[in-house]
Amino acid sequence: MFDPFEEIRRFQERMNRLFEDFERRFPEIREFKEPRLSMPVDVIDEGDKLRILADLPGFNKEDIEVYFEDEDLVIKAERKTVEEEKGKDFLRKERRYGMFVRRIAIPSEVDKTNVKAKYNNGVLEITLTKKVAPKTKINID
Repeated sequence: MFDPFEEIRRFQERMNRLFEDFERRFPEIREFKEPRLSMPVDVIDEGDKLRILADLPGFNKEDIEVYFEDEDLVIKAERKTVEEEKGKDFLRKERRYGMFVRRIAIPSEVDKTNVKAKYNNGVLEITLTKKVAPKTKINID
C-alpha cells in the first residue's frame, strides 16, 4: 500500500545523505558557517568604462570592502547584529544582518589601478576604466 508520508521520509533521508556526502567531499564548505547575503547590482557598459551600482542601504562606508579576486570584482559588506533592547517586543523584525557578498565577473579588460568608488545615500558606485588596446598597423604584402 502506498504511503505518501513514508515516501517523504525516505526522500528526506536520501537528501540528508546527499548533503553529508557533499560536506565530506568539499570540507571547505564548512568555513561558511553563516549564510551570506547578496545585494542587487547594475553593471553598465559606457564604452570606455564600466559603471557598477550596488544597493547597500544602511551601511557605513567603513563596513564595505571592494577588491579584485581572479577576474572578478568582489563587493563585501557586513552589518553587525544590534543588541535587542531589554523589555522591547518587536512586532516585526525584517532587517537582515551578517555578511553581504557579491562577485561580479568583469566582461572586459579593465585597468585595475584606475578604479574609483564612492558611496552615497546607500548606493555604492564603482567606475572601472577599460584598457585601451593599442592600434597595431598591419603591413599588407
